[in-house]
Amino acid sequence: MTAPQTGPAAGCATCAELLRAAAAAEKAGDFSKAVDYRVLLRRHRPQHGGEPSSATGRRA
Repeated sequence: MTAPQTGPAAGCATCAELLRAAAAAEKAGDFSKAVDYRVLLRRHRPQHGGEPSSATGRRA
């Protein structure tokens, strides 16, 4: 699996928890759940001033 395009914001408990959950799901072999957590992380990132993500994850 590939890592998220950008890392978590330093000191953000939500980012850290989403990454921890994604890693745990992947370790358990539940790759679908791991992807779900990475999607949640991507949707959470704009709260830190990052790029807003579209529903499809594609940029125009």
